[in-house]
Amino acid sequence: MQVEAALTIDTASCPQTATDVRCAHFGQPEQLPAGEPLWPIRDDQLPEIVNTVDEFLDACLFQTHIDRIVVLPNGMNLLRQQDAIPERLARPVSTSSTIRELLDKLVSQDADHFRARLWHYSVHGMEKEVKAEAKSKLLSQKVAALKTQQAAGLITETAPIYVSELRHTVKQHHPIEKDELVKTATAFDVYDCTPLSRCMPLWERSEGGLFFGERGTGSGFHIDQCMWSNVGRNWCGYKLFAIFPWASRFSVVETVGKGKMLHMPLSDEDLLIVQQAKTIALVKPGDAFVFSGAQPHTALCVGDGLNISAYESLVPANSEAVGTLVRSNIKDMHPKMFWMDDEDLDELYEDVVDNMQRTLKRPDLEQRVRSRLDECVTVMRAKGDAYCKELWRQEECGKRRRRREDDASSSDSEDKSRRPSSTSASSGNFSDEHPKSLLESDVNHGPKSKKVRSELAVAVD
Repeated sequence: MQVEAALTIDTASCPQTATDVRCAHFGQPEQLPAGEPLWPIRDDQLPEIVNTVDEFLDACLFQTHIDRIVVLPNGMNLLRQQDAIPERLARPVSTSSTIRELLDKLVSQDADHFRARLWHYSVHGMEKEVKAEAKSKLLSQKVAALKTQQAAGLITETAPIYVSELRHTVKQHHPIEKDELVKTATAFDVYDCTPLSRCMPLWERSEGGLFFGERGTGSGFHIDQCMWSNVGRNWCGYKLFAIFPWASRFSVVETVGKGKMLHMPLSDEDLLIVQQAKTIALVKPGDAFVFSGAQPHTALCVGDGLNISAYESLVPANSEAVGTLVRSNIKDMHPKMFWMDDEDLDELYEDVVDNMQRTLKRPDLEQRVRSRLDECVTVMRAKGDAYCKELWRQEECGKRRRRREDDASSSDSEDKSRRPSSTSASSGNFSDEHPKSLLESDVNHGPKSKKVRSELAVAVD
C-alpha cells in the first residue's frame, strides 16, 4: 500500500475510547480556580491554534517550528490519546492530590519498575534536582532521597515537587509495536497516529518520559541539548508554556540563566522576562502542542491538582528543521551550556541519515514526502559538519556498517553512552565503532570536536 500524505490518524494504533478525555478521568480538577495568578499574555504572544487533526499533523510533520507554539485544543481526544497513560499510573493519579501522595503510591506498588528525575522548588524562582545516593536513577531511590533531605531541612516540607522523564527502568516490548523495545511508559503516542511519522528524519519516542507536576513546578529556563522539535500531550492540569525568540537566544540565556523559574507572584524582574517571550500558551487539559526545543523555553504548572504531560522529540520533513538540527553543538548557534555529548550527537546524525536513506528507497513513498526528504538531504549535505558529509559519502559508496541495537544492553550504566534511537520498527543501528574510513582520515575529514564543529558551521541567521 502506498504511503500517502493524507494525515488521517491510524485508528488501529490509537483506539477510540468510549469517553472524551477529561481531568475527571484522572480525578483532577477540570477548571482553574477563580483568580489563579497567571503570566500576562499579550495578543502578539498568543500561540497558533489549529482545530483539526490534519492541520496539526501537517504542522508537526512538514513545517518548521522556530518561534512557534502550535496548539490543538482537545488534541487528546482528536488524536485518540485518552488512554495512552497505562492504568498502573492513571489509578494512583486519580487518588492523589499532591505529588508526594502520588510518589508514595507509585513506590509502594512499583518499587523498582520506574526511573525518573525529581525536582524541588524550596527557593522561589529556582529549581533544584533531588539526587539519590550512588547516582541511582530508580524512582524509589529518588523518593527515599527526597524524604531524607526533607528530614534534614534541605528541602522544605511545603516545597512543590516535580517528576520528570518517568519511564520504565528496563526496556519493554511496546504494547503496539511488538518488535520494538522501549522504555517509554505510555501505551501509544502521537507517533502512532499516522504512518508518515515513520518517514520523518527522526522521531524519538523510545525513551520518552512522563511529567507529573503540581502548582509551582515545571521546567526551568533551558534549550534542548539537541536542536530538534517536541510534540507535547497534556492529559490533565494546566501549564503555562513560553518560548523566547530564536534570534535573541544567546542574549536571553545570558540574561535569564539556565534553570530560572518564573514563579508566581512575578517580581518586576521576572515580569520583564515574561514580556520578552515570543509566544506564551496556557496549555489546557486535553491539549496537544508542538514547538521547537532549539530556542529558550520554560514551563510552569498552575491550578489545583496534578498535571500530566509527555513529549516526543522529532525532526520533521522540513529543510529548515534539518538546517536547525545540524546547528547543534555549533558555536554561535547553540549555547554551549546546553550541548549534547559529541559522540551521542554523531550517532544521532547516523540515525537521521539512515532514516532518510531507507525511506527514500521505498518505491511506495508518496511524492510529497519524497520531495521534502530530498530537500532535507540537500541541506544536511550542505550545512552539516564534516561528520555529516562523511556519513553521506559513505552511504553513497555503500561502505557504512550497521547492526541492530543490542536490546539486552539496557542497564543504567550504559544509558549515558547510548544514542537516542529511531523509533522506526525497521531501523537498525550502526557499529559502536566509527567506520574504518573515518578512523583512517586526517583531522580535517574525520569526526570533529565541538570546537572544530563551530569553525565549520555555515551561519544562516
